[in-house]
Amino acid sequence: MDTQEYSRQSKHLAQIIVQAYGKSPLVYDDLEEQVICAFTFGCHRAFSVEVGVQEWEHKMLMVEILHDIFGFDFEVAGNALNFLVECLDPEFDKALNLVVHCGDDGYALLNDPEELGRQLKEIVYIMGSKLEVTDPGPADDN
Repeated sequence: MDTQEYSRQSKHLAQIIVQAYGKSPLVYDDLEEQVICAFTFGCHRAFSVEVGVQEWEHKMLMVEILHDIFGFDFEVAGNALNFLVECLDPEFDKALNLVVHCGDDGYALLNDPEELGRQLKEIVYIMGSKLEVTDPGPADDN
């Protein structure tokens, strides 16, 4: 596969994920942005391995995806990529590490956008419920 075709298919993969989720990246909240980007990163890694692309090529194209599909400035896209690479270490961020791996597995769902969308929404819901913190109120030091 030549570079141009790899780029085209990679961006198409990301567009399928965004469309399956059913919401424009321009209106994602922080949680959605992290989850959908981490999922896309994992999915794109699986695709890149399948087609025999080097890791550095995958990373360069992921920056383009973060820019072209998710609307990040290039500098922000580079920083986001570094964060996503760090998420490959489960000790860095266990939750997002799992989302990246869900993306690896989710690569098989690209031909079933309904199921893909359902799973993405479920991941966002679960991640959101894990982040909810009950405010205990003011500390009582007496």
